[in-house]
Amino acid sequence: MALLAALAPFITPQGPMPVTLLVVPRYHGDSPLIEHTAFRAWLDTRLALGDEVVLHGFYHTDRLPVRSPLDWARRRLYTLEGEFAQLNRLDAQHLLQQGRDELAACGWKTRGFVAPAWLTSVGTIEALTQLDFDWYASRTGLMDLHTGEQTRATSLVWSVRAAWRRRLSKIYNARLLAKLLQREQAATPIRLGLHPVDADWPEAVRFWQEALAMVLAQRPCAIKSQLIMGRVDGA
Repeated sequence: MALLAALAPFITPQGPMPVTLLVVPRYHGDSPLIEHTAFRAWLDTRLALGDEVVLHGFYHTDRLPVRSPLDWARRRLYTLEGEFAQLNRLDAQHLLQQGRDELAACGWKTRGFVAPAWLTSVGTIEALTQLDFDWYASRTGLMDLHTGEQTRATSLVWSVRAAWRRRLSKIYNARLLAKLLQREQAATPIRLGLHPVDADWPEAVRFWQEALAMVLAQRPCAIKSQLIMGRVDGA
C-alpha cells in the first residue's frame, strides 16, 4: 500500500496504472485471507481499477532440507523462502489448490502463478498444468502452460534484508535497467518486481520511482496476463 502510494506521482497522467498484485494466502503462517477485512477491501478497490491478483506461493517459507551446495546457494543464500523450489507434484498441487481456494473465498480469481523467488520445481509445473493454470513466471519471462511458449520479460527486484544486499541491488538493477532500455531491447517488456518491505528503505523507493518514470517513457504499462496473451509490450 505504502509503496504504491509513493509511486503514484510517477504514474502516467492518463489515469491509474494497473499492476499485478502477488498474493500469499497464509504469509509465514498468518490467518486466512478471508479474516483480513481491511486488506480485502483495499485489494477489491485495486481490482476495480484494473489490477489483477496472482497466486504467490502459500506460506512463502521453505521448510524442506537442501540437497547440495548449489541447492544451498539457491535456497539459503539467494533466498530463504523458495517454497516451491523442491516440491513434488502432489505436494505442490495440494498447496496450489489450497491457495486458489482461499483467493476464491475472497472473490478473487487467478490464472497465473509466481513462485517465491521464481524457484519453480518440475513437480510444481506439472501441478500447475493439471490444475489448469494459464501461466507461471520465471525471472526472465512468462511461460504459457498451454502452448509451452515463453514471453520474454525480464524482472528487476531488490533484496533489502541486509545492507550489502541493498547496495548490490542498487548497482545490479541500475545496470540491468540501462541495458533493457537500450534501443535493441526496446521490444522486450520490463517487469518491476516490488516488495512491500521496499517501502522501508528510501534508497529503494527512489530507485523504483526513477525506474518507473524511465520505463513508462518508453513502454505502455500492462498486467502480466496481458503480456502472456501477447496484447502489449509493457512494463
